[in-house]
Amino acid sequence: MDLLMKREDFTTSYPPFNVLNIKDTSALWEKKRVNVYVHLPFCPTRCDFCYYRVEEPKGRDEISDYVELLLKEIEIMSQRPEFNTYTMESMYFGGGTPTMLSADQIVTITEAIKKVFPVTDDFEFCVEVRPGGEATTPKLESMKKLGVHRVSMGVQSLDEKVLELNGRNHSKPLFYSTYERVRKAGFDWVSCDIMSGMVGATDENWINTINEMVQLKPENIALYKMEVYYNTKLFRKVRKDPDLLISNAKEVQHFEYARETFGRNGYSMWDCFSFTNNDRYIHRHRLNVQSGGEMIGIGLSSHSYVNGYIYQNASQLNEYRDFVNNNKLPINRAYKMSQQDEIIRFITMGLKNLSFSASDFLNRFGFEVQDLYGKQMSYLMEKGIVIKNGDNFIVTSSYYGYADDIGRYFYPENKKESMLAHISRGG
Repeated sequence: MDLLMKREDFTTSYPPFNVLNIKDTSALWEKKRVNVYVHLPFCPTRCDFCYYRVEEPKGRDEISDYVELLLKEIEIMSQRPEFNTYTMESMYFGGGTPTMLSADQIVTITEAIKKVFPVTDDFEFCVEVRPGGEATTPKLESMKKLGVHRVSMGVQSLDEKVLELNGRNHSKPLFYSTYERVRKAGFDWVSCDIMSGMVGATDENWINTINEMVQLKPENIALYKMEVYYNTKLFRKVRKDPDLLISNAKEVQHFEYARETFGRNGYSMWDCFSFTNNDRYIHRHRLNVQSGGEMIGIGLSSHSYVNGYIYQNASQLNEYRDFVNNNKLPINRAYKMSQQDEIIRFITMGLKNLSFSASDFLNRFGFEVQDLYGKQMSYLMEKGIVIKNGDNFIVTSSYYGYADDIGRYFYPENKKESMLAHISRGG
C-alpha cells in the first residue's frame, strides 16, 4: 500500500471513534473478577520436604496474634479504592494448616474478606485440611455452614514408612479418620494430594497407595512430584546421601502407573498433575489462575498477580507486623511484567492446563502465536508433542506429565535455569 501525502485528514486519536458501539457499554463499569489466596502459616511440625513459609506455634496466642494482623491487612485493603474494583470468584485458604485456627477465626476472616470482595454467583471456596485431630467435627461442620465447597487434603503417601522417612506430620490411620469426618460433615468435594518420588518410595508401596486412593474415590486427586528445595530439612539429608531419592526414570514410571490406573477407574486429567472423576469438580481457583486470571494474596509471604504486576508480601513475621501496624500494605517486593512475560505466562500456564486457544491468544496480544514462536510451535507439532485441533493447541496425552518442561521451552535463555531452586535427581 502506498503512503498518501494529501494533508486531508487530521488525526485526533487512535483508534478512530467510529469503532465505538452499544454492546461494549454493558461491560464498561463491571468489576473485575479476582481469585483470593489466604496464607495461614501454622503447622504442628514442618515436614522434611516443605518449602513454604510455615511457623510451628508454641501456643494459641501466636495464632491469635497472626489472625489480628491478617484482619488489619484486610482492613487496610478495604480503605484502598483500587481493591473496590474487584469481585471474588474463588478463595483458597492454604498454609500451613488452616484448620489449626478455631472455627470462629475462620469465620471472622472469611466474613472480613467478603466485605472487601463481593462474591460472584459461581464463587468457589476451598480450604486445606491436614489429616489431624485439629480438624474436628464441629470445626468441619462450621466450615460447611460457612460455604466452603472444597476440602483439599495432603495425603502424600498411604505407606507408614514413607510418611515417617519424609517427616510427614500425620499417619495413615489419622488420614483415614480425618477423611471420614470430612465426609460426615457433608463435604461432597474432596481433593487428595499425593506425591511421587518421596524418600523410601518403591514400586510396591507406590502401587498400594494408588490402588487405595482409587478405592477411596475422592472427587479430585493431585499428583505432585517431590522436589528437594534448598530451604528444606530434606535438602540437608539428600546432600549427605543422594541415593535417598529414586531416579527421574523411576519417578516417571510411577507417574505413568498412577495415570493409567486413575484413567481405568474413571478419572481424567484436566491439567498436567490433576485428576477428576467429574468435570464439575475441576478446581476453578487453580484453573482461573493458570488461565491468566488475577489473584490477590493475603497474609505472610503470599504472592499476587494483578494489573500486570507480580508482588509478594513480607516473608518475615516481624516485617509483616511492622507494615500492617503502620497502616501499610505488607508488600515488600514487586515486578512489572513485560509484554513478553505476559505472552510466555499465557503459553506456559495454558500448557499446564494441557491446551490453550489460538483465538484467545490473538485477541489478547494482537498476534498469532506462530508469528512470535513459529520455530517452537513447528517443532512441537512435528514431534507430535502438541497438536492443533480447531482453535486449540493441545498437549498430546503421552506428554501430559511433561507439560512443565514444554512450557519452559518458551522461556528466554536467561530465565531457563533461574527458575530452578531444587536438587536435580539422577537418571
